[in-house]
Amino acid sequence: MSIGGQVKVLNARQWAQLEKVGQSVKHQTIWALLRFTGCRSCEARQLMVDNVYLDPENRILREAVYFPKQIRKGKKRSLSVFISDKLEWYLQRYQPPQTGYLFPSPRNPEKPISYEAIYKYMKNAVSAAGLGHLKIATHSGRRSLVTNLYEQGIPLPTIQGITGHMTLQNLKPYVELREAILQGAVNNVAL
Repeated sequence: MSIGGQVKVLNARQWAQLEKVGQSVKHQTIWALLRFTGCRSCEARQLMVDNVYLDPENRILREAVYFPKQIRKGKKRSLSVFISDKLEWYLQRYQPPQTGYLFPSPRNPEKPISYEAIYKYMKNAVSAAGLGHLKIATHSGRRSLVTNLYEQGIPLPTIQGITGHMTLQNLKPYVELREAILQGAVNNVAL
């Protein structure tokens, strides 16, 4: 979803609003991957079943989602992101195919779901949730994860290890400094 400028960082309430507008379990799972691993939509789309599940039929998960370097931006290195309890809940609900792409195209299971399909679904959900006035895009998951981790006091190098950014300089634009955080910082000054 190319909308120009920085996309919106969403809070838990806004994600819940999006989920209440009739999303399929598949789309909820895609969005959960974006939210809880900080991956890009192209990376989520191209995941294979065995990058996430040890046993897809019984929904037995790996310890971490494995993003091979071939599907990552820059294609320089792979990345593994531990599966949080929240992400596990979504992955346990989703019934993946036995093999192949985790999210296959409905028209051709030999290919991944298209970016256009994810974009259209997100655009419709954003509108139905009454959030159309916000710049919400697939990259909102990545920015939301980075900002929320930063607000929890997680050091930037740790966040970098989760998102796979090559440098801290590349990571910093993802942090949205919200007014409440800035105000709290100023209020805590002890001179």
